[in-house]
Formats: sequence, C-alpha cells, structure tokens
Amino acid sequence: MFTMRELADLVRQIDDDTFAAQMGPFALVQRPPPGSREDEARHNLQTETRVQPAMRLRGAPSSVDFGDLIVATLPPPLPDGSMQLTIGRSPDCDLVVHDTSVSKHHASVVWDGEEAVLSELGSVNGTFINGLKMKDRWTLRDLDELTFGESHFVYLVASTLHGRLQRMSR
Repeated sequence: MFTMRELADLVRQIDDDTFAAQMGPFALVQRPPPGSREDEARHNLQTETRVQPAMRLRGAPSSVDFGDLIVATLPPPLPDGSMQLTIGRSPDCDLVVHDTSVSKHHASVVWDGEEAVLSELGSVNGTFINGLKMKDRWTLRDLDELTFGESHFVYLVASTLHGRLQRMSR
C-alpha cells in the first residue's frame, strides 16, 4: 500500500500507460484507518466480526487530506488480463482490511480485462456502493464509493488516479 503523496513522486516520471501497466487497471483508495497500529491490526485479525447496528446510517467519512489516502496495490493480472482481488480481514485476502466490522472474506473484485465486478461474499455487515447496500454483484464505475464494514474506499480506473496524482504533484 502507498499513500497518494508517495505515488505522486512516481507519476511525475511516467506516462498514463506506463502507470497503468505498473499499478494495474484500477485502484481501490482507502482512508487511513483511525489510530491504526500494527499490534491493534494483528488483534483485529483474530477476533470475530463486530456486528454493526442494523439501522446505522452509512454516510461519507469526514474529510481527510488527499495526500494521506492509501492506494491498495493489486495482484498481478493473469496471462489473459483478468485478475481477482479478495477483500477482507483474513491474512489470505489480497486486500487485508484491519477493521473488526469487516468479515474475514468480505467481498471480491473480478477484472475481466475491460471492467470490474464487485461481488458480496456473504459478509456479516454487508457491502455498500455509493451508500446503498448491494445484493450480490455490481459492475463498478469510476469514482464509485465502496464501504466494507466501517472502511471506506473509492474505485478509480488507472487513468483517473494518474490524472489526480499529476494535479497533486504540481
């Protein structure tokens, strides 16, 4: 995982296509977990998923400096250009989220070479797209807001992320 500030240095040196080849076709950008520490993260992996109240209002998190956002690195694509990214609290997930409201295997994103589809994996607290609880699958669009438990992410295609990082590095 990288912060936006760290990636901004890289973007100054490479074009959009090279950036996409190195970072992957899309990115999930996360707010840094509040007060996250390595020992707390290890503890969170071993506990049961904390169930959120059913009527909890899901809204956008409070503002945070763009440079402090975290970009999740993706696994390399398969030879056919596809990839699968498993999201959850378990250490065997591709994207490990240190949040006890996230299930061990919460959701997955499958990239088929052209688009990304988010699938719910039977999580305790559900997966939300743009504030609405999703049922089974959702074809992701650039700038969709994803919520797993209490962790907030934004789905960005590589060219959008590259452009935002370029503007940040000026």
